[in-house]
Amino acid sequence: MKILYIHQYFATPRGHTGTRSWQQARAMRRAGHRVLMLTSIAQLRPEEVPPGGLVRRGRIGGLEAIVVPIAYSQRMRYLRRMWSFFWFMLVASWVAVTEPGVDLVFATSTPLTVGVPCLAARILRGRPYVFEVRDLMPAMGVTMGIIRRWWQVAALEFLEWFIYAQARLIVAVNDDVAAFIRRRTDGRKRALVVPNACDVAFFRPDRDGSAFRRDHALEGKVLCVYAGAIGLISGIDTILDAAGALRDEPDVRFVLIGDGNQKDRLRRRAADDGLTNVLFLDPMPKEDLADVLAGGDVGLMTVSPYPILELNCANKFFDYLASGLPVALNYGGWQARVLAEHGCGVSAPQGDTAGFIKNLRRLVASADLRREMGGRARRLAETGYERGRVVRPLLEALAGLERPMQRR
Repeated sequence: MKILYIHQYFATPRGHTGTRSWQQARAMRRAGHRVLMLTSIAQLRPEEVPPGGLVRRGRIGGLEAIVVPIAYSQRMRYLRRMWSFFWFMLVASWVAVTEPGVDLVFATSTPLTVGVPCLAARILRGRPYVFEVRDLMPAMGVTMGIIRRWWQVAALEFLEWFIYAQARLIVAVNDDVAAFIRRRTDGRKRALVVPNACDVAFFRPDRDGSAFRRDHALEGKVLCVYAGAIGLISGIDTILDAAGALRDEPDVRFVLIGDGNQKDRLRRRAADDGLTNVLFLDPMPKEDLADVLAGGDVGLMTVSPYPILELNCANKFFDYLASGLPVALNYGGWQARVLAEHGCGVSAPQGDTAGFIKNLRRLVASADLRREMGGRARRLAETGYERGRVVRPLLEALAGLERPMQRR
C-alpha cells in the first residue's frame, strides 16, 4: 500500500538528530509498501532539500519525499515555533487530502498538530491513519508551565483525545506511554509498543574514537558524554553540578554535544563557575558522533525535574547502549528499570543531584566497572533493541491493516 509518512523533524544519518522515521520508512519499503515522506527542512542538510516552491518533491536518504520549506529550531522563540507548527500543519493537511493513491497516513509526534493532517485525511477522504506518540503533548507542556491558559489546555487535550479516538492504530515508544494513552482514552484504545532501536551496525564500541580525543587534547581522560538537545527539558544544570563536584579530578572531562535555547546560558554558567572540565560542542553528523561515543567512557542522560519526563524515549539512550557505554541517569522510570535489570548503568531519583554525582564518582573511579557495564550495554543493544527485531511488530500490524483494505 501507499503510505504517507508525516514527520516534521525527519532526518537521515547525514543530519544531527535521531533517524527512527528514516529507519522505519525503509523497513516499510522493504516490506513491499510505497512510502512517501512528508517533512520540513528543520533537520535536513541544505544539500538534501529539493529545489522548488512550497511543496518540493525529491528523494531524501533513498526515500520519496515531499519537503515543505518551513524552518524549526529550539532556539526559536515560543511564538515563532508555534507559527512553524501551524504552517506545517496546514500544508501537510492539504497534502494528506490531495495526494493521490494514499492508502494509509502514518504520522509521528511531536508536535501534536501533525495529528490534524491525519484527521483531515480521515474525515474528508476516509483514509485511515496510524498515530505514533513519541512525546506526550500537551501533558508535557502543561506540567512544565509552557501551556498555561485554561482554554489552550482544554483545546489541546480535546485535540489529543480526538486524534487517539480516530486512529486505526496508536504506536507508543514505551510501556509507560502506552499506559498513559490507555488512561487518556478510558481504556478504549491500546497502543502498540515500538521502542526506539539501536543501530548496532553503526554505533559500535570498536569504532576509532582516537582522532576526536587527539583533536581536543583528551587523551587519557575519562569522558562523560552528553549528546542531544540542550533545552528546557534537558536538565543540563545537573551535569554542570557534577562537573563542579568533580573539578578536582584531573582526568575527568564532560563533553556536551548539541544545541538548544539553554546552551548560551549554560556556557556562561560554566565560565562563571570556572568549569574548565566541561567542553561544549556543536551538533555533529551521526558518522562523527558514532566515533565520539566509541571513544567515550560514560553516556549521560539527564532531564529537568518533572515526573512526566521519565516517560521519554530519547535516541541517545540507545546510541549509548549500542556504543557500549554505561549510562548514568538523573531520573527513574522505565529506563532506570532497564539499566538495573541488565546491569548496564546507574540512576538516581529525580531531584537527587547528590545521588547522581555519587553514581558518576563510582563510574569514573573504576575502569573495570565501566568495562563490565559497557559490555552488558552492548549485549542488550544486540539482543533487546536491535532495529530489525524492534520494528517487526509494527510491520506485522501494518500488514494486518492492509488485508481489509485489499478485500474492499
